[in-house]
Amino acid sequence: MRIFFAFLLLCRVATLSGQANPDSLWQVWLDESRPDTTRLKALQGFAWTKMYNNPDSAAMLARMELDYAVSVKNLPWQGKAYNTLGGTYHVRGEYATALKYYQNALQLLEQAGELKAAASIYNNIGLIFREQGNTPQALAYYQKYLDIGLKLQDKDVLSGAYNNLGTLYSDQSNQSLALDYYQKGLEGAIATDDIYGQAIAYNNIGSVYFTQASYDKALEYYLKSLELRQKINDLRGIGLMYNNIGLVYQDNKDYDEAHRYFEKTLDIQQKFGDKPGLASTYYSLGTLFNIQQKYREAISSCTKGLTISEEIGAVRPARNACNCLYDAHKGLGNSEKALDWYERFSILNDSLHKEETDRRLEQMEFAKQVMADSLGREEEKLKLEVAHREEVRDKDRLTKILLIIGLVMLTIAIAVWSRMLYFRKYSQLYENKAQELEKQHLINEIALLKTQVNPHFLFNSLSILASLVHVDPGLSEQFIDQLSKSYRYILEQKEQSLVTLRTELEFIRSYAFLLKIRFENKFDLRILLPESALDKYKIAPLTLQLLVENAVKHNRMSAKMPLIVEVFEENGYLLVRNKLQLRPNHVDSTGTGLNNIINRYALLTDRPVWAGERENEFVVKVPLLNA
Repeated sequence: MRIFFAFLLLCRVATLSGQANPDSLWQVWLDESRPDTTRLKALQGFAWTKMYNNPDSAAMLARMELDYAVSVKNLPWQGKAYNTLGGTYHVRGEYATALKYYQNALQLLEQAGELKAAASIYNNIGLIFREQGNTPQALAYYQKYLDIGLKLQDKDVLSGAYNNLGTLYSDQSNQSLALDYYQKGLEGAIATDDIYGQAIAYNNIGSVYFTQASYDKALEYYLKSLELRQKINDLRGIGLMYNNIGLVYQDNKDYDEAHRYFEKTLDIQQKFGDKPGLASTYYSLGTLFNIQQKYREAISSCTKGLTISEEIGAVRPARNACNCLYDAHKGLGNSEKALDWYERFSILNDSLHKEETDRRLEQMEFAKQVMADSLGREEEKLKLEVAHREEVRDKDRLTKILLIIGLVMLTIAIAVWSRMLYFRKYSQLYENKAQELEKQHLINEIALLKTQVNPHFLFNSLSILASLVHVDPGLSEQFIDQLSKSYRYILEQKEQSLVTLRTELEFIRSYAFLLKIRFENKFDLRILLPESALDKYKIAPLTLQLLVENAVKHNRMSAKMPLIVEVFEENGYLLVRNKLQLRPNHVDSTGTGLNNIINRYALLTDRPVWAGERENEFVVKVPLLNA
């Protein structure tokens, strides 16, 4: 896996000032006889000449711009100053701070009615989400950027939007559509005499040819981009081009020349603290060392890249570094370490939302085509307006239907809650009877009645459903369906002592779906069972639900450290395990859930249930019974 392009398109508020004389811009700012807007524009231009080479100085100038804009009560220029300030943190890879300033800029520019300036902020926020691996969010902001460009018919905005959308298609390995967008971006940059935009487009086109192994064409476009970046003294871009040219030499097996270009890249990036660039270049250098079988050097380089990626929260470069470390340890014969790195790579790769991105790209392509066809034709505009009204009516109708379904589900939930209260009321009576019986079976039934319906999970699910109905009706329907399946299973199987493994798994998948909606990308359930085992074995109903619920209850989870529960077979046992990620305010478990399972299986088989910690994991082994 290779990193062969990266770019930053931070400011489309004014022409990039790398083509202006910084000294003259500073003199305009110092001239107090000039109008406020003229002085602010000059100061911003001066800040942008420092952006990629000296982001600390650019930040200082941006704060001066903001203070002055506030003092003269100029709302649009306050927003532009926040954008410049956010850009200084963006190029250094401090995404959280950059995002905060971009949001401030967006609020002020929209309030001031500065549509084109607000468009640039949508673009910048999209760039941050893409670098963090959140492609659906990046696509949403890129689409807003493109919509404003189409509305204004602004070639400058459209050029940047086409380049960025081409990048998303390239991320999805659709190089044909990526090249189409890059060509559109290049045409727009040439039409507006945007040298920086042309440099970006040449680089991206070269990246497509690189992917297709057309190395001569790739080098041709990379050199064009390098020439333009040198013309405007874009040091960050020059470093990027050295990296990409190094990749071409690497694939042509000229490893010494590749290494020389990678070192030139590192030298530039280290000078002005380009953390995103450093993460990518360390990965490129590590990949080169792996090819040369210099595995220890590869480990050193890719470890540096991974450290920087985790520091700035960049998922895509972190994934690539893990893949590099996997290759290096595999080359050294360290199978166990290689497997650990491959697992980390797989987790990060899964987090990039590829399937959802494919779906949204298709939707965006259709919407864009409809919009393009309608431009300039009043009759078509009217048709679109009518279609839009119909769509709104359909959505309103669907929302009402979902609300009715929600009320029905609430009624069912109340009924289930009433039944649970009934079970609680009479559980003491059953316990008194159990003292007179020698069999453990009745005690186990009481425990099962207590765990059949978890009110906390029920009300959490209803709360999530209420928030989803207005935001995503389609997902709300899925949520209701899975919630219904879960509670139907609980009610239908309460009298059964055993169910097939397939039946239990159908229920636990519905239960896991609800947990994933609740915790988003912080939780994952992995079923690693062969098809042949699903009808061959039986287990006690709700066994898996209890174990998964215990894992969620006692372990912390986050996007960077998701809780992963694995279910698999081993020597006639069903194993459920998760890494120990105990919550900071962890309270010792009463063990009620596990004791219920142990007592139930004691009545079903002589093989015992085992539960405990093993190699920083919590593992439960449940005996599988033949169907």
